[in-house]
Amino acid sequence: MFSPWLLLIIILGYLLLLFCVAYLAERMERKGRSLTSNPYVYSLSLAVYCTSWTFYGSVGRAANSGLSFLTTYLGPTLMAALMWLVLRKIVYLSKENRITTISDFIAARYGKSLGLSALVTLVAVVGITPYLGLQLKAIMTTFSILSGRPEGSHFAGWAISLLLGVFAVIFGARRLDASERHGGLVFAIAFESAIKLVAFLLVGFFVTYGLFDGFGDIWGKMREGPYDFLMKLGEGSGETYLEWTSLTFLSMMAILFLPRQFHVAVVENSSPDHIRKAVWLFPLYLLLINIFVLPIAYGGLMLGGAPENADYFVLSIPLNHGNPFLAIIVFIGGFSAATAMIIVESLALSTMVMNSFVLPTLFGFNIRNLHTVILNIKRIVIVGCVFLGYIFAVYVGEFYSLVDIGLKSFEAVTIFAPSILIGLYWKGANRKGAIAGILAGFSIWIYTLLIPALMRAGIILPGGPFGSLFNTSLFNPTALFGITGLDRWTHSLFWGMFLNLFFFVSVSLATKQSNEDASQAMIFVDSFSPRHFTPL
Repeated sequence: MFSPWLLLIIILGYLLLLFCVAYLAERMERKGRSLTSNPYVYSLSLAVYCTSWTFYGSVGRAANSGLSFLTTYLGPTLMAALMWLVLRKIVYLSKENRITTISDFIAARYGKSLGLSALVTLVAVVGITPYLGLQLKAIMTTFSILSGRPEGSHFAGWAISLLLGVFAVIFGARRLDASERHGGLVFAIAFESAIKLVAFLLVGFFVTYGLFDGFGDIWGKMREGPYDFLMKLGEGSGETYLEWTSLTFLSMMAILFLPRQFHVAVVENSSPDHIRKAVWLFPLYLLLINIFVLPIAYGGLMLGGAPENADYFVLSIPLNHGNPFLAIIVFIGGFSAATAMIIVESLALSTMVMNSFVLPTLFGFNIRNLHTVILNIKRIVIVGCVFLGYIFAVYVGEFYSLVDIGLKSFEAVTIFAPSILIGLYWKGANRKGAIAGILAGFSIWIYTLLIPALMRAGIILPGGPFGSLFNTSLFNPTALFGITGLDRWTHSLFWGMFLNLFFFVSVSLATKQSNEDASQAMIFVDSFSPRHFTPL
């Protein structure tokens, strides 16, 4: 076991290293020798998608549900094939219209509606809070495993949350930037992507070739043991093909519409041509970081690990098999995966909150030193976002696996899909339709996923009005309107997407576009003309 103070020193030292890396990149950029303006750094920055969920949770998912962990990476790989068309158009429109957040993008498409921007921001903050909690839960749990002091995990979590909030401010809110581009941050995120990949590959090699005799040895022993069902697909595997399809679709939407992914892929993009290489480099990264997931998961089970503790096989296996130094490297890799997500996500959410709520309010007052006031409020919002995640981790996170927490956020951002994707190609879509669709989708998400989670955690009492409502056949949150037989993710996705699309399309058709709506529709649908489409 390691001293908690030693672990805190390691964390602080790693964060200082990140700051130095970011400072170096910014200094080089000021000299006209940008380290970030190349497709390799851009592709690595997209790997901020791989969080603690990937580093720890994928192994836990594989140890409990087998091959279904792949859906989280098949989705982005499939979407990568469409990036040259869809993402490039989003990047082009964002640069032309000086858009810096996903809420601004949706609002700009629908008549520059401040109300719609505020609604999207609200959905994002509520929907992403579980995902922030996932990262902090992983940090607190791994801290406890290494220190051997579970009673100190909440204090460590509070201290680490404060540290991460401060460093998020340092990375993203030292000054106001109208473009919201942060070259140093992008390079630091790319650096972290390399760190977590190397750490995961090292523990994968240790398990596969140090504790076993390679892939073949692990597969053979799995087929002969009680966990052979984890190597199957479909019937007998515990996961239906329908659930596979749903999770793959959720992942396809998440890679585009998570606020942090929008930030690194769109706002921080310095050249649309970088997307050309990201189309294959990003899927290659996903392949490499997942190549040892099954060996670690299956190896952990065969070494006597319990499936319910599988989220942390990556750390516990080297710790329990005489390699504490590797365990520290793994801890740094997992912390790196969590840190990248927390910093970029809190920065993206804070910008959304500032643009949608704070700035419109402040401009109505005559305030001295407005620049300083805005900057300080943004810093408070960043730290507030981190601590919202901490609160979720402490009060709700313990009841769910890492993957279960993350999927709630994937479902939340999928709410944006119809208004963005259809809005890019259908001029008839209007603001009222977008608002109606997002409200419908968000209501389903709250009812089918958030409220049950809060009830399970004891925050909402099961005997209250929700309890009576949930026990009816018509309003059961896992079988809405009497539809049974669907897993919870497919169930929430089906009703959320169905009602979202229904209200989005029907309200758009039934109501008249405003002049601003029509003008923006033409800009978004027609402005990216065929002359911009060059061969890949």
